Amino acid sequence: MSIVFVFVCLMNWVYLKVWWAKDLVKYDAHVLQELLERQDSSDIVYFGESSNFSIHPEDTHDYSISQLIDLQLEQSVSTLNKGAYHAGIYRPLIARLNSPKLKTVIVTLNLRTLNQATIHAPIETALQKEARLFENCPPLLNRVLLTLNHYDNASAEERDKAMWQSWTYDSLYSDKYEFPAPTIKRWCELPKFVDSAGIEDMEKRTLADHYIKAYAFQIDTSTNPRIEQLDEIVRICKEKKLNLVFNLLAENTEYADSLVGENLVWLMRSNRDLLVNRYTRMGALVVDNLEAVDGAHYTDQNWTTEHYDQVGRQQLADNIAEAINSFSGE
Repeated sequence: MSIVFVFVCLMNWVYLKVWWAKDLVKYDAHVLQELLERQDSSDIVYFGESSNFSIHPEDTHDYSISQLIDLQLEQSVSTLNKGAYHAGIYRPLIARLNSPKLKTVIVTLNLRTLNQATIHAPIETALQKEARLFENCPPLLNRVLLTLNHYDNASAEERDKAMWQSWTYDSLYSDKYEFPAPTIKRWCELPKFVDSAGIEDMEKRTLADHYIKAYAFQIDTSTNPRIEQLDEIVRICKEKKLNLVFNLLAENTEYADSLVGENLVWLMRSNRDLLVNRYTRMGALVVDNLEAVDGAHYTDQNWTTEHYDQVGRQQLADNIAEAINSFSGE
């Protein structure tokens, strides 16, 4: 038995030295190597997605949110970001942090990642494949489990079916507002922006439906997988004695109001309140940027994303830097 153990340890060492870094590149999981390389030279690590590095074509500078934060703090800030990442992908990366120099992690909290469309997005399979290599296990074991598809590798058809099931049956409730339909599917089916001749403005109607699909949901803390993942991030940071800052990203509530109405904005604010209250109680510093950016400063004027121009990125960075300085007593 001891011979087998020694052999397996040797194979893991060989894999780590010869193939591991190549596999991280091959499977687009190079963020892990970046983390291991940067953590010892950082006081703060910023975990982000495309909101951090998206640039507006008319910007006069291309500083990311995390770079703008770094400019305002005495502590050094390193960035780990990749498009479409969310709490479920950040979790295993944060679990790999082990630097005595590191004091704080800033984790992007994107409200849309808690909705049905993102939870069941086709890209989730590829993200889970990457995350398999992030787990805090012997690298060779992670590689074997990846080969055996030991991760959430549901097909695009399965994910699409689950999304539509949620859109069809997840009902909305409010004591304050009425909704024109109880589910996303039925709400999107309703006519919108109809003129006197009975013709819809399809451009506005399509954009309104995008906002409904993105934000017409209510977080169920007992079933939403992002809540479990966010809770786990809090637990890991406490265990590692790391300060945790959640950057709750700005969403275009201005356009949500004008295209859909107050009832949709109420849903967005209610979900915001739940997240802020839950994670503040659990000891995290939650920077509430939900309504920090005016509609004109979103790069995507005909879609629902968290991509901002330099004014928007600066506003988020200012809010985060101010919160961290206040929190640390600087």
